[in-house]
Amino acid sequence: MTESLFDVSQVPFSYFGSWMAISIPRGEEKLFLRNYHSRPNNVFPLQVLVDGEIVTPEIAAKPWALLLRHGDASIEICFESASTVRMRGQGMALRLGDRHLVYSEAPNRVVINERAALRRYQLEVLKGSVERTQHVPTQPMYPVFATVSAPGNDCWELAIDEFWSTWQRPDRADFDACLAASQDAFSAFLDAMPPARPQDEQARVLASYVNWAFTVGPCGLIKRPTLLMSKNWMANVWSWDQCFNAMALAAGQPELSLDQMLTLVDHQDEFGSYPDSINDVVRHYNFSKPPVHGWAFGEMLRRMPERPAPDVMETMYVSLSRQADWWMTYRTRSSECGTRNAECGSERESEAQSSAFALPYYLHGNDSGWDNSTMFDKGVPLVAPDLAALLVLQMDVLSELASELDRGDEAACWKARADRIYEALMRELWMGDHFVSRLANSGEAVESKSLIPWLPLILGDRLPADVRECLRKGMQGHLTDWGLATERIDSDCYQKDGYWRGPIWAPATLIAVTGLDRCGFTELADEVSEKFCRMCGKSGFAENYDAVTGDSLCDPAYTWTASVFLLLAERMRERDRPTNSSLTHD
Repeated sequence: MTESLFDVSQVPFSYFGSWMAISIPRGEEKLFLRNYHSRPNNVFPLQVLVDGEIVTPEIAAKPWALLLRHGDASIEICFESASTVRMRGQGMALRLGDRHLVYSEAPNRVVINERAALRRYQLEVLKGSVERTQHVPTQPMYPVFATVSAPGNDCWELAIDEFWSTWQRPDRADFDACLAASQDAFSAFLDAMPPARPQDEQARVLASYVNWAFTVGPCGLIKRPTLLMSKNWMANVWSWDQCFNAMALAAGQPELSLDQMLTLVDHQDEFGSYPDSINDVVRHYNFSKPPVHGWAFGEMLRRMPERPAPDVMETMYVSLSRQADWWMTYRTRSSECGTRNAECGSERESEAQSSAFALPYYLHGNDSGWDNSTMFDKGVPLVAPDLAALLVLQMDVLSELASELDRGDEAACWKARADRIYEALMRELWMGDHFVSRLANSGEAVESKSLIPWLPLILGDRLPADVRECLRKGMQGHLTDWGLATERIDSDCYQKDGYWRGPIWAPATLIAVTGLDRCGFTELADEVSEKFCRMCGKSGFAENYDAVTGDSLCDPAYTWTASVFLLLAERMRERDRPTNSSLTHD
């Protein structure tokens, strides 16, 4: 293996279900074994020695193996399981440890204890030997380095097991068998991912790897297999991010797709709110996230090979209902009435509709997912057009689910509520040729050159033709050589690395393409999709991108970006088929 699929300083080397990875972290120049319990942790460095001297090896990375080379010497690394890393070296020694507590329980075994990472690591030398060396006089009880080697040109082998309380030796497979099993596991996952055109295939492989390798197993607060956003530094689950991953997985990995939604349901609070973010140790509700969940679940159902089990459908219906009620109960100006809006046609909803301003609001930029968007420059609470549009979609999906679940009265109720919110959106926020936001307390209109006012295109044929055309023109103004800038590049507030004040983001792109398709603007949807796929092929799957150059920004390997690429690459493959003239949604 000499050709490398990815750079471990950008994309960590990991394995499906594992909380460990090997990469070169930001600000470092050497490889580390890392974990993600509570937060990203650089557990200990992996330093290569040739003739007793530290050297910098060449690194080739494939989804199933790392190869470190220096001249004729080499070290191969693969995962035997989610909790075990295997290594095999020849002509090189490997030094591990550094500042952490390193102690021995047997001649061929060493434990590395990293308290901040909340785990210990059992190093078992299967071939060769291990030398323990003390270098820090302030820790006289413990050697600080463990060096694994073999005499001459002999081969050494090492297993590293991650454990919490008590180590139990697993059955060990042959190294080559581990390598083959890891390759087979990734290949099976890759085969289940959405197909792509030949020109997008290499990027498809990398996107599939990112999603496969950044999935962690159940642990602590995480109750099911769950994709982290990244195994660089954005190593959490955020509640709207996860919806994009669920959509990409729906066709080929339907159970894993449902797990992404049910991870949020697991932590829905008593009021109906999903958490802002979760990891295995911490969850918080300081912010919400935009209600893309109903739209996403509808798209998942459309893509899945068969309907989920009835109990899952019931669970998702109840959860999405509670979330929609949360927005309309606790995030509208009429919520001061203090009466919970749980039923269609309730007294409280009637009061809300008779008030001058009945739409829900964001309390912080982070609630919208567009943390620092210019839309929030005049303050909060802010009534925003994307929020209303997404709630209309969620209630439309709930109406369909209620019908499927034989809840006919509730189906009619959700449809009526969706209609009322749509009518309020058009009455309060449509200015004749564009949408505005409004400060909830004063009703003052808030103009911005953000992409957000154009995203209600996702409502499709609910919108009159003239409104759709205005929104298309407005969205066109955000188009660069690489895609849709989140702030127009001619705006005084545009910043090339301004987070949501200019850079291109995957979720906004998918919402926009979905809206363009639903409104019949497939030509522009094709252009946006093509630009985004080309940018990912050039710059990988970053958190966001420079809108002018297409270069990656922020975290360089992000799952929702990989997922949106997979969806749009599949869309372009379908569009290229001569028998498929349109991908417009019903």
